[in-house]
Amino acid sequence: VIASARNHPNACAKMIRALNEFRIRGVKTNIPFLLNVLQQPAFLDASVDTYFIDEHPNLFEFRRSQNRAQKLLSFLGEVQVNGPTTPLATNLKPAYVDPVVPAIRSGMFRTLF
Repeated sequence: VIASARNHPNACAKMIRALNEFRIRGVKTNIPFLLNVLQQPAFLDASVDTYFIDEHPNLFEFRRSQNRAQKLLSFLGEVQVNGPTTPLATNLKPAYVDPVVPAIRSGMFRTLF
């Protein structure tokens, strides 16, 4: 991701917005670290040196994300597999089924590297 603007603080603001709009699931990224760096006053003033990360260990303290999309997908999968839950009494019994993950044959996907 590249952000440009007329000055450094505006470019940082654009980068913060771009990084906040990313939705990546399944792998860890360095986005929380980059957001912490971009919000440091010393970085915004462009008065950092090569010891900046060493001198700011708080850059590695990340705010926990809400991950609402993953929770919603998990709920929808649970309802699809086991049936809906209802506060009202019904005669329906949920079918507790463990979903089977299909095996992937080797060679199905091209190797990119």
